[in-house]
Formats: sequence, C-alpha cells, structure tokens
Amino acid sequence: VIQRMLRPIAALTEHMLSTGDVPTPVPADELPPRDTELRRLLETFNTMTGAIEARAEAERRLAERERYVSLGRLSSSLAHEINNPLGGLLNAADTIRSYPDRPEVVKSAAELLERGLLHLKEVSRTILAEHRVDRQATPLTPNDFNDLRILFEPEATRRRVALDWDVDLGGARDLGIPSGPIRQISLNLLLNAASATPAGGTVGLRARTEDEALVLTVWDEGPGLDKAALARLTSDTAAGPGGGVGLRVVRDLTRALSGRLEYAREQGRTHITVRIPKDRDNR
Repeated sequence: VIQRMLRPIAALTEHMLSTGDVPTPVPADELPPRDTELRRLLETFNTMTGAIEARAEAERRLAERERYVSLGRLSSSLAHEINNPLGGLLNAADTIRSYPDRPEVVKSAAELLERGLLHLKEVSRTILAEHRVDRQATPLTPNDFNDLRILFEPEATRRRVALDWDVDLGGARDLGIPSGPIRQISLNLLLNAASATPAGGTVGLRARTEDEALVLTVWDEGPGLDKAALARLTSDTAAGPGGGVGLRVVRDLTRALSGRLEYAREQGRTHITVRIPKDRDNR
C-alpha cells in the first residue's frame, strides 16, 4: 500500500531527474485518480513545465528576431559603405577621362580611387569577420575626411543642400583610431542629416581633437529625431521596423570604440556629437 501511495512521487522524481533543457510533464495516466495533495503537486509541476516551455519558445523567437535585426543593420551598413564610395569613385574615373592631359588632376583622382578601393576592401574584410570592428585596421588620418567630403558631395548636390565642412585635427597624422569605423559613422550621420534637411538647407560636419579624443559633430537643419530614431541612436532596446537602421549602426560602432554619443537641438538645428578616445598605445 505504501509503495502504491509513493508511486506518484517516484514518477515526479523520475521526470525531474530525466529532464534536459526543457522539463517534460507527467503523463495524465500517472496522476493519482483523486484530488489529493499528491495530484495537486504533480499538476503544479506540469503547469511549471508548460511555463518553462513557453518561455523557451519565446526566447527562441526573440533570438530569431535579433538575427533579423542584425541582418538589417549589416545590410544597411554595407549599402551605405559601398554605394557612397562608388559615387565618388565613378566621379574620379570620369575626371581621369575628361582631363587626361593634366597630370596633377589625374594623380589626385587616381589617389582617390586607390584609397576608395582600399576602403571597400577593408569593408569586405570586416563583413567576413562577422561585422566586428577591426582595431588593427588602417589608422585614421586627415585624408580620410578629405575623401569623405569628396564622396559625400554628390549626395549633397542631389538633395540640393549646402555642405559646411570644418575639419581641424591640429596637424595630427595618426590619431590611433581605426579609419573604417569613423568613416562609416560619419557617412551614416551625414546621410541621415541630408535626408532630414529640406532643399536649400545646410548640413555640417565638424571634427576636432580635444582632451585626448576625436570629437566629431554632424548637424543639420531638419526637424530633429523622433522618439523611435532617438532610441536607435541612444538606447539598448531592439530596433523596431522602419528606417533609421544607420543610427543604430552609429551607436554600435561608437560603443565598440569606447566612445559616447550626444544629441542636442540648438537654434533649429540637430547636433549629433561622437567622442572617440585616442588609443594611448598608438599616440
């Protein structure tokens, strides 16, 4: 009689010991036939297993959603990093065809072509490395900002916005900061700024070295970021559907470089500032 009474406890013990990541409920035919404390105990265990299984399924769906979000970020980043340099490279090729008898123009255009192609090579290497920031990449130099201006000017012209460019790195040739992420951050911010600014407005970029850090500010004359876009730029919450994926890319790259972001509205302008500390080992 005692052995029969303890049979449900043995079944519960067996299911608890044999479970893997998700416990399995006790079959109905193994439950006590009457409403007893033992039956309620086993039913509670079955309810718990159902809740654990539902939670595991929710986690699987969340992980799948995060993979899609990551793919969206990667696709947006790749599109920005390829399409914009290609516009400048095509302009450089057209310059070489138009002025073949001017060696100084051909040399300048060829140097831009080389730097642009090296940058695309760096982008592809970063993508193959699972989109991680490569801290051993080509260091940032003033030439990178010169290239950015040349590469972005066609987009500014297409959107009919003026460009205010103010870069002063104090004569530094090597800031100890990888160029790839800074170029990507700058392009994403400039593209968002140009998209937000109405025709006839102005988009600006300002770069300085202050207190052992690179301070990069992009501003525009648009209406400012809405709550969803601001969340993509400043929060850890998963990015929802819609545009503005480039802002999340800016946030992720800034965070990977131990930097910080600042957002402000001043006199009808939107200012987004990125502060990236210099690498002390490379100064």
